[in-house]
Amino acid sequence: MPLAKVGEINLSYEVHGKGQPLILITGFASAQNLWYSQVRAFSRSFRVVTFDNRGIGGSDKPAGPYSISMMAGDTIGLMDYLGIEKAHVIGGSMGGMIAQEMAIDNPQRVDKLILFSTSANAQWLLDLAEAAVPNWNGSRPAFAPTDRRKLIGAIASRTSDHPLYRLVLLPLSRLQVRLGGLDGPGPAGQLEAMIKHNVLDRLQLIQAPTLVLSGSKDRLMTPQSSEALASGITGAKLVSIDGGSHVVAAEKYGRFKKEVLSFLQSD
Repeated sequence: MPLAKVGEINLSYEVHGKGQPLILITGFASAQNLWYSQVRAFSRSFRVVTFDNRGIGGSDKPAGPYSISMMAGDTIGLMDYLGIEKAHVIGGSMGGMIAQEMAIDNPQRVDKLILFSTSANAQWLLDLAEAAVPNWNGSRPAFAPTDRRKLIGAIASRTSDHPLYRLVLLPLSRLQVRLGGLDGPGPAGQLEAMIKHNVLDRLQLIQAPTLVLSGSKDRLMTPQSSEALASGITGAKLVSIDGGSHVVAAEKYGRFKKEVLSFLQSD
């Protein structure tokens, strides 16, 4: 995959298709190859850009601290590198947080905005940390490696209830956590970035037409998070996908694709 020099780091990226630019932003500790199905569908109508956030995949993994604003800046820098003035933006989970910051701080760069399985603040993560890490005092921005593994394991367990995930992918995720596969500076930095995220009092600054998608059975960032997000963005459209979990874009691929394309192709 090609690399783009953005500030002091290199970002691994791919571009597929032609048409209006469409930026896809991944979630926590996730690489761009997870967008495979969406890229196939959306690249028929759009110039689709995927990339690995700092700290993950083929992108550089500098020491922290990281912030959501910093990763939003990385995305804007990638757009500059590719000569993209304005783009539609889709962000899921942590990627949705990054997309929020982009739309708030750089409204002129975001055409239409799609946020799914995400939240405007970190209350969900703070609650999860208190439950998963009993010795966490709520004030430390950083987690010890053992505590971080507990928290990431708790995140993984709430990602999906789909039988395939529960039988195959969840055990693999837990094994990766136990073996220290997520102990590097990238996942640690991304986790600390998420726990500091809060744009609830700035959502009204988002000017882009916005679609908020939520899985009705999301146990990580609940439908209530999506409702709060949509209510804070002027004119936002909220759609609940029945039976979808946190990974609604994969589990309910057909409905997700339909809602996204309908929104992007509408006047």
